[in-house]
Amino acid sequence: MGSTRNYIKCLDQSLKLGLNYNKRLSMEAQLSNSTHLLAVVIPVFCMGGQVLSGQSITAQLDAPLYDRWVYPFNSVPGERAIASSFTAYNSEYDFFDDRDGQILLGFETQQVIPSGMGAGAYQVNSGRLTLVIESDDIVYDSTPDPWQTFLLDGPADEDPGRATIVSGGAFRGGFDGWSFGETGEFGAVEIRGRNVYPIDFDAQGMPLDISNNITEGFDPRPFGIGRTTEVLEGELMPSLTTLTFELDVNDPDIQCYLRGALEEGLLSLVVTSLHPASEQGSGGEPYADWVMKENSLVFFGYAEASGLELDVDIADPSGSTGDINGDGSVDVTDLLMVLNDWGCTCCLSDINADGLTDVADLLAVIGNWGS
Repeated sequence: MGSTRNYIKCLDQSLKLGLNYNKRLSMEAQLSNSTHLLAVVIPVFCMGGQVLSGQSITAQLDAPLYDRWVYPFNSVPGERAIASSFTAYNSEYDFFDDRDGQILLGFETQQVIPSGMGAGAYQVNSGRLTLVIESDDIVYDSTPDPWQTFLLDGPADEDPGRATIVSGGAFRGGFDGWSFGETGEFGAVEIRGRNVYPIDFDAQGMPLDISNNITEGFDPRPFGIGRTTEVLEGELMPSLTTLTFELDVNDPDIQCYLRGALEEGLLSLVVTSLHPASEQGSGGEPYADWVMKENSLVFFGYAEASGLELDVDIADPSGSTGDINGDGSVDVTDLLMVLNDWGCTCCLSDINADGLTDVADLLAVIGNWGS
C-alpha cells in the first residue's frame, strides 16, 4: 500500500513538472505536443476498467414496454400472442431478408436505472434476457452455425438444430425505439426495407445490419445466444421452455451500445433465428414461436413475458470538469483514465461529450488540475 501511494505521489510530481513546462507553450503547440510530453513523464498502466464512485444497481424488468413481431405480413403490430423467428433464405421469397421473422423487444430501463447521465457514466457488469418458447417441436442448439452450412452446396451442419440469438436493434425511416414501439410502420417489403433490424458492428464500431448475413457471407457477433439447462443439446425443447441470453458485456461495441441505451432510458433488442421458413401445416421443417406479453398464458400466470436483468455501476460525478471518477479532485487518476480510454467512443472520460476520448479531454483534465 505504501509503495502504491509513493508511486502515485511520484506520478503527481512528474505531471506537475510537465504542466509547468506546458505553460510556456502556445495553445497550438500544446495541442500538438501534450500527448507526447505526458507519455514521457508519466508511465501509463492499465486501470482494469473505469473506476466508478457512484451507485450499483441490479435491475429486473419482468416485461418489455413493447414486444412485436417484425415480419412483412404482420397485420397487427404489437398485438400478437406469439411471434415467430425464421429465415427466408433458400425459399421462394428471395425478396425478403435472410432473417425474415424477427422479434423486437423494447425495455424501458429508465424505470429502474436513472437515464440522462451520459453514456460513459454507465458500466454494465452483466445482463441477461429471458424468452419463453411456445413451440414443442424445436431442437435445442446453443451454438450458432457458420453461414456456409445454410448454402445448398455448403458443408453439413455438424449438430442438429439452429441457434436463436439476440442482437441490438437499430432503426431507419426516421424512427427510434420510442417512436417505433408497437405501431411503427414495418417499411418496404424488400431486402433491407424494414425500419428496425438486428445489428453487429464493423471494424470502426459502426452498426452493421445482420439481416442478410448468409447472402452477404459473414457470421455476425450476437449480443447473446439462447441457452437453457432444461434439455440437452439436440433434444426437442418442450413448450414453455425458457431460454436465457447472457449479454456479452465484455465486447466493447456491445458495452457501448448498452451504455447508450441506458443513457436514453430504452433498450431495444432483436431476437432472430435461421430456422427454415415453411407454411404451417405444409409438412416442412418447424420454426420457432415465442411467447409475447399479450399471450393468455402470461395473463393467467402459466408463462412469463420476456424479461431483462441488468447489473450496472453508475458514476457519481462531483460536478468539477475533469473529475472523471467523481472523487472530488482532478488529479493523476483522472488523467490516467483519459490515457487508458484513448479513442473510446462512449467512455466517462469523454469530458466534452463529443463522442470520443481524445486530446480535448486530456486538455480538460490539465486545465482543471487540482480543482
